[in-house]
Amino acid sequence: MERWVQDDDDVNTMLQGSSMTKVRSPRWRRKRILKLLNDGVTVWCESNKATNKAKTQQSFSVMEVECVWEGCKSETLRNLATSLPEDQCLTILFKGGRKSLDLQCDTKEEAQHWVSGIRTLQGRVNNMTQKEKLDKYPSAANKI
Repeated sequence: MERWVQDDDDVNTMLQGSSMTKVRSPRWRRKRILKLLNDGVTVWCESNKATNKAKTQQSFSVMEVECVWEGCKSETLRNLATSLPEDQCLTILFKGGRKSLDLQCDTKEEAQHWVSGIRTLQGRVNNMTQKEKLDKYPSAANKI
């Protein structure tokens, strides 16, 4: 792990992992644990699903993230805004056809750490040369 990662509070929170609630509707809410892996780009999401599709989508790379929204900005979270604390919510939007991920954190600080942390990691990767990316993340070469 690089030195800058150890000095970043947001990324450190992500490395420790966080319990969040994945939200799809008023009745569909499931606890998930999200954690940044030591490679500094892969976020692992604990899920109890057993399907092959679910298993392949138990993790994502920050390079696959189009953007991160703070608060209840997605349609799903806007529809639930009266029952959810806005400052604890975030939405991760992915490039391509993957569904967005609407999440409620336990605290507003945790939500802020995840939003800022993903943006920080994206910025670090975007500032790397192609060779640096391939040297550091060879398994993610097709996603860069």
